[in-house]
Amino acid sequence: MKKIYKFGSVVLAFFIIFYSVDKYRNYSLSLMPKEYKLVKKIFDKISINNDLGNRPVSIIIKAGEAMHYLMIDTGICKDEKNICFYFENLDPFRKYRGYRSRDVNYAIKQSYLHGHANASASPTGTILINRSTFRVLEGKENFIAAAIAHEMFHIIQFAPFEASFKALKAWQDNPDKTDEAINEVFLNEKQIIEAEADLGGALILLQADYPKDTFIKAMEYFYKQSGIIHTKGQSKRHPDYITRINLIRAFMNDESFHKKKIRDKSSPLTWRYNRRENWLKFYPNQINN
Repeated sequence: MKKIYKFGSVVLAFFIIFYSVDKYRNYSLSLMPKEYKLVKKIFDKISINNDLGNRPVSIIIKAGEAMHYLMIDTGICKDEKNICFYFENLDPFRKYRGYRSRDVNYAIKQSYLHGHANASASPTGTILINRSTFRVLEGKENFIAAAIAHEMFHIIQFAPFEASFKALKAWQDNPDKTDEAINEVFLNEKQIIEAEADLGGALILLQADYPKDTFIKAMEYFYKQSGIIHTKGQSKRHPDYITRINLIRAFMNDESFHKKKIRDKSSPLTWRYNRRENWLKFYPNQINN
């Protein structure tokens, strides 16, 4: 009986240790991938003298848009119903198993090696960043901060809703407008809010003690690494390169472009990390009290 009890105690202790180690590995901020650690470092800096709103924000590092085309090339999916979009959002830090997992894992690696720097913001309060962004901008932490500041401004301002709301108002004011005309209003508003996010992002960086010209240097570099910038399709939702640079320069020379203290530095962000689900989340200072 004593042997059974002893054996049971050993097994129980083993499972307790295994559970504790597994939990620590999956939720520990200190064991996050280096890309997430850098994102946290940037947000901790920009939160010091910026109002980041009043809702939690999640950051997800994903495989990236290159996966979409790689999955088509390998024949794993067809883009008939845009189902290949699923693969763009795969966890790039995970090894997949199952059907054609070797091809999927290899494509994730190729997406990292050949993808561009890119980030986007969701109305749900989520910032998505291609893992390749950290390769393209390696050693350029300030430029990664510029991308994050731009997307954070979108979240603070509920940008997609504002653009869609103005398109709705245009339709209500003139019900005879065609769907194409309404969509054109929406795209025009999208260009406006993208320009506003450039200016807002530049101000966020200035408030956080980044050099004054950080955002404009980052914008110039983003376009250079993208390669092709002259096609009409690239300016559908964003102002063109020359317009964006000119607007940022004009704003930097305006008297409103100056740093001001908006609150004490004593309220650090509260962070949560989940390795299994591949997200990092912070809770803004205002709701930490």
